[in-house]
Amino acid sequence: MNDVCIIGNGVVGKETAKVFGITKYYDLKGSNITLQEAAKCRFIFLCLPTPIKDGHYDTTAITDTVRQLNEYGCHGVIVLRSTVTPGTTRALQEQYNVPIVHNPEFLSEGSAEFDAKHPDFILLGSDIPSHAKAVRGLYEARFKGVDVYETDTVTSEMAKVALNAFFVTKVVFANGVYDLCQRSGANYEQLKKVLEKHKYGSKNHFQIWHKGGRGAGGRCLKKDFEAFATWANMDLPTLVQRLNRGLLEEYPKDGNSKD
Repeated sequence: MNDVCIIGNGVVGKETAKVFGITKYYDLKGSNITLQEAAKCRFIFLCLPTPIKDGHYDTTAITDTVRQLNEYGCHGVIVLRSTVTPGTTRALQEQYNVPIVHNPEFLSEGSAEFDAKHPDFILLGSDIPSHAKAVRGLYEARFKGVDVYETDTVTSEMAKVALNAFFVTKVVFANGVYDLCQRSGANYEQLKKVLEKHKYGSKNHFQIWHKGGRGAGGRCLKKDFEAFATWANMDLPTLVQRLNRGLLEEYPKDGNSKD
């Protein structure tokens, strides 16, 4: 795909490149194109990290890149795959007058390649329907029969952070139930089977011990929930954040978990 490139060659960038057969990439750690050349592509997958700074996503790298692409006369569609605070994409479009579609990734840390090649669905957030339609064509050509959902950019961003927040909440709830089972003498593993079997139960996030410890950690869940709790400023996320931190501190995971 000569008219498509990747900016940010981390896990998400590399898996996106594999899925679409994209060979052009720009990254501070090594590139085979310049940013000016990237600006000439029809589709630019922006897969930059958003680390946490003072409880919020640090989107400096994204903002700087979009600004430079605009200065280089970018007319292609920027496909933002990074996890950001709701409203970020719209603000970037308004500030730099460039077309951006928010296309969140839903990759699990331990199965990123499989998840990228076998998506449950594709979510496209765009405030201009024609931009989403163009990106939709890319995905429909690659993934036959996979559901593609289109919405506005804020809803797309919210869907990503809300899903991760929900996952962390389930982990914390499961850990609470586990502790109750330990105190009452109930068999958690048998209870877990019941929860997973019920049609309204949950088939994920009820495994208590993971990588030698407890709690929701990993590269994404922990940081994404911190940003969500700070941004939401609501009682429930604040409580879940405190409980999850307590689990991770009391039952730390092994050195390979990157928590």
